[in-house]
Amino acid sequence: MDDIFNINDEQPVPVNGSLLVAKPTVNDDYFRRSVIMLVNHDDKGAMGLVLNNMSTLMLSEVLPDVKVVNDAPLYIGGPVNPEVMFYIHTLGPEVIPDSLPMGDGIYFAGDFEAMKKYLESGGETAGKVKFIAGYSGWSAGQLMDEIDRSDWAVLDVYNSDMMMTGGFIETWQWAVSCFGSRYRLWNNIPLNPIDN
Repeated sequence: MDDIFNINDEQPVPVNGSLLVAKPTVNDDYFRRSVIMLVNHDDKGAMGLVLNNMSTLMLSEVLPDVKVVNDAPLYIGGPVNPEVMFYIHTLGPEVIPDSLPMGDGIYFAGDFEAMKKYLESGGETAGKVKFIAGYSGWSAGQLMDEIDRSDWAVLDVYNSDMMMTGGFIETWQWAVSCFGSRYRLWNNIPLNPIDN
């Protein structure tokens, strides 16, 4: 039975923009049922942002000097540097210069002054911009070790709507469904194993 927890398929090589999907037995507070977008992966290590862990804070609470017209929830991207804010968006470099393409119309970061101007001019945030505090980091070789021991499944399929607006469980279940019926039992495993 414990075979269902292992990822038996060959995993794609993780690259910038790949998604990491936590297997259901990962029980860490930051990574339980997480879907992480890698924003950097090279021989020195990796950096990613958890996409589906919404905090109780709103953007206006953490950026009091910016007049945020259309407020947005703040997400928790991981345990590293929680005081640093990142963002992904669908606005592109035409609106946010220096944005880095991640895939399927999603961009990472870009000129913060342009983002401030966008927010203060009443730019739409829902489904367009996701603000994320902190990040997930791995030292050289660490992420590949975790993938080899089946902590993460690597996904190279994108759904920008789900990544920008999906909820905690909904986003994870969508990601699991992308691996096919072989992993559908993952969705039946309770979030808290003692509930079983």
